[in-house]
Amino acid sequence: MASPKAVSLEFKRELGLHTNIEDINHPIVENTPFHFKFFQITDEVENTLYQTLDRFLLQLDLIIVRDSVLAAMKETVTNAIKANAKRVFFKNNSTDITDEKEYESIINEFKSTYIENRDEIEESLQKNNYGVFVSFIHNRSLMRIRIMNNVQLTPIEAERIKERISKAKTYNDLADAFMDMSNDQEGAGLGLIMTLMMLKNDGLGESAFKFESGENKTVFMIDIPAKVSKENQQLEKIDHIVSQIDNLPTFPKSIKDIQDAIDKPNSSIGTIAEMIKRDIALSANILKLSNSAAFRRGGRVESLDRAIQLIGLKELQTLLYSLATKQMLEDKFPAFTAIWEKSNESAFYCKSIGQRMDLNKSDLSNLIAASLLHDIGEILLLSFDKHHMNKIKTFSTTREIASTISMEESAIGITHSKLGAMVGEKWGFPILYTKAMEYHHRPLLVDDVYVDIIYPIYLSDMMIAINAKEAKSSEIPAEILKVCKFQSKAEFDSFRTKIKEQYSAD
Repeated sequence: MASPKAVSLEFKRELGLHTNIEDINHPIVENTPFHFKFFQITDEVENTLYQTLDRFLLQLDLIIVRDSVLAAMKETVTNAIKANAKRVFFKNNSTDITDEKEYESIINEFKSTYIENRDEIEESLQKNNYGVFVSFIHNRSLMRIRIMNNVQLTPIEAERIKERISKAKTYNDLADAFMDMSNDQEGAGLGLIMTLMMLKNDGLGESAFKFESGENKTVFMIDIPAKVSKENQQLEKIDHIVSQIDNLPTFPKSIKDIQDAIDKPNSSIGTIAEMIKRDIALSANILKLSNSAAFRRGGRVESLDRAIQLIGLKELQTLLYSLATKQMLEDKFPAFTAIWEKSNESAFYCKSIGQRMDLNKSDLSNLIAASLLHDIGEILLLSFDKHHMNKIKTFSTTREIASTISMEESAIGITHSKLGAMVGEKWGFPILYTKAMEYHHRPLLVDDVYVDIIYPIYLSDMMIAINAKEAKSSEIPAEILKVCKFQSKAEFDSFRTKIKEQYSAD
């Protein structure tokens, strides 16, 4: 595939950048590139790039690689802007960036200054004409994303990138990279290695990522073949983790008996309450749930009968899956409490999103139950491999890697979402719940019949992450917002802020 030729780009205010397309819905045509030019990352720029990526991947049926490709695109764009900012900094300090001694003497000062004054430095890039160019193009055999900035790297910078790329080829998985990584993350550090490992794990070989610098430009290319063949090289590690699933207890018969009793035509709150009262822990958990933000109405609920009345028998039938799961896991797995608290917050947000979508009572109950269950796999994975999970969490938070899911798969061999689905299958959960466990981080891959449940759970997780400043609304695919009845990301952000305040008040 030939490199895109220079074209005339116009500034589109609604897109926040210069481009050759009319708007975000511009037709995608084979061998006709989408070009974008910008000077710094803004919400509008991110929104345009991510929507464009989603449109290309969906049209070419390549959405399965979204996480790794998005991570690679974010990493290379971030590094391109950082390289540009470095030029401005060196220029302002009357320092020759090509002089090795001068470079080493001032680079640490740039690092600290860039962290503290990033916005101010990046705002000066347009005045100095240091831009970033991103192009999307495809033909029958290949999709290419081309990221270019109009500076030539110094020998030091180029050598460090080449070193990282070469090193990534020697690692069997991301765990090796964690163990071997030095503290120096200037330029292309662990982030670049991680994205290369993620691409590899998604079936994109060494040729998927290319780099060249010269003639006052630096170019990165991400190539995605029309047919991606994914091969997992970590079967032994996966088998070890899966074997621990086999050691989990079976789903309690007493809970199934209660669920069956609710199905009987003559079932009553009193009858069901008497069955539940035989299990003190279950009774306590139902009372706690009835007083949670997702269910509480007015004053505190003190009696089991009132709690069941408040929740509803049919709703309780679905919620028993999550309540029984809580009982089985909370005493055995140290990671349970934090994840369960997050799942309760997710349930509160999901209820509000579901009401916005006008879901019927049954679907809303299933949504709440699924949201309480969806992160079971994270509880287990944090317990089975706490070391790597904590490293992944730390890095994804501090460096804005697009997805921890691909990183989990690269470092550990299996994702928490897949692990959760396996537990759900072992315990005989309804398929709707196992789908929620498996696809809540990759919602665009799920069958249409499940989107009314999976999309709100994905959005609730994004709300939690955005509130913690670990993600941005620009990363959310437009299709998900549309299904959940949000007309724009601005409308979603307004809703998120309002619901966060309500949750905190409760």
